[in-house]
Amino acid sequence: MTEQSPALDNLLTENRTFPPAADFASQANASADWYGRADADREAFWAEQAERLSWDTKWSRVLDWSGAPFAKWFVG
Repeated sequence: MTEQSPALDNLLTENRTFPPAADFASQANASADWYGRADADREAFWAEQAERLSWDTKWSRVLDWSGAPFAKWFVG
């Protein structure tokens, strides 16, 4: 592994933001309230989103952490 040059440290941080145009944002599939719902109950949120898809076989469990640190989503 090589050492990082201090001269390049200033290139490793990006603080600019680039908000989308209002007409583009108005057509988004997700809305701002989704973040709050996902924070409140992550598994219920993703179960709701998964219902928007067509499944050959519906999953029985949204998230399986039994093999941590590896997670399995939509098991079954």
